[in-house]
Formats: sequence, C-alpha cells, structure tokens
Amino acid sequence: MEAYNPKVVCFSCNFGWGYLNNEETLGATILNWIPVACSGKIDTHHILKAFKAGADGVLILGCPEGHCHFQDGNYQTRKKVCLIQKVLGAFGIEPERLDMEMAIDPEGKKIPQLIARMKNDLAKLGPVKRI
Repeated sequence: MEAYNPKVVCFSCNFGWGYLNNEETLGATILNWIPVACSGKIDTHHILKAFKAGADGVLILGCPEGHCHFQDGNYQTRKKVCLIQKVLGAFGIEPERLDMEMAIDPEGKKIPQLIARMKNDLAKLGPVKRI
C-alpha cells in the first residue's frame, strides 16, 4: 500500500513572499504553488475549487498585519479563511485543512517549509472526506 502524501495548494502574495526570487525558479521547486498579486485577490471560489480538484489542504501566505500593499487585502482574506473553516467544519471536513500565514519572506525560503509542515499535519488527519 502506498504511503499517503497529502496534496497542498499554496497561494502566496507577490508583495510579501518570494519577490526577491525568480518566480519560475520557485515554481519549479514548489508543487501546486500559485503566486497572486495580493492574498485579498483570492476568492472563496478559488479555495473551494482547490479542494474540489483534490487538494487535501490549502495554505494562504499573506503580508503581515498592517503591511498589505493593497491596504486591507490580508484582513479580508483572514475573514474569508475563518468563514470557510466554519463551512468546512459544518460539512465534516477538518477546518485545519485551510490555513493562513501572515508574515513576510522576500526570498521565499520559508514557503517549502510551511508547505512541509502543513503536509505533516494533514498526514495525521488522513485524506480529506470528499463531499
């Protein structure tokens, strides 16, 4: 039997995560990584579509509190994450499968580490319950 390897989709803000590194280089080393102009541009539909497409978890990387290039995009996304976590829970899906980190990593070195941490946490939960 093959070991369970959770699939994580990672959205990250271009203004806080990896902007000093070449996007193609990061994209080649980070599986299922989607850079966006701002975490606030991530629609609820994008998150749910990732789960529907087979993701076991979704990680959103936004700017630190008070440092959003688009004023409050990260706050708006934080609210979306909290609401979607409640909806997931209502469907029997662990809310921990959706997470948001509000920090800064200009070189993008922490992105693979955060994805690995989330994969480790998801491995303990097992595959997501598909609805």
